[in-house]
Amino acid sequence: MAIEIWLKLGSMIIAVLLLFLKRKGMKEYLPVGMFASLYAQTGDYIAKYFGLWNFPNKHHPIRVFRVVDDVSIVVDMVVVPILVMFGVRYTPTKLKARVRWFFILATSLTIIEFLIERFTNALEYYNGYDWYHSYILWFISWFIWFEFHAWFSRE
Repeated sequence: MAIEIWLKLGSMIIAVLLLFLKRKGMKEYLPVGMFASLYAQTGDYIAKYFGLWNFPNKHHPIRVFRVVDDVSIVVDMVVVPILVMFGVRYTPTKLKARVRWFFILATSLTIIEFLIERFTNALEYYNGYDWYHSYILWFISWFIWFEFHAWFSRE
């Protein structure tokens, strides 16, 4: 089995296992997880349309679900929403600490994405898109997700 399949299945299993183990109090964060899923799928479709990145399923048969070949279902529907639920749950309230927290999250995710893009066939960048674009996208996305949660959970 290719490393790409192990990455996808492993990340999905770890994310679901973490959610199961820390499920107490996570119900409040389900809306931001659902929003993150929609956000990730929309970003993938826009990137595919403009040719910025792709999950090269047609050239390398590494799909977990054979019927879908447009987006990475595992990442967009499972891993990113669960990461966002945990990231928003543990976000500090003070702005300076929040910026530092989002910096740590964006840096960690960009490093993982960079390694996946360089050393596997699970992700490919095109047309000048590079790791620093992903970093900016991750960093801004954390603020969007946090503000969505703050807005949605207001009384």
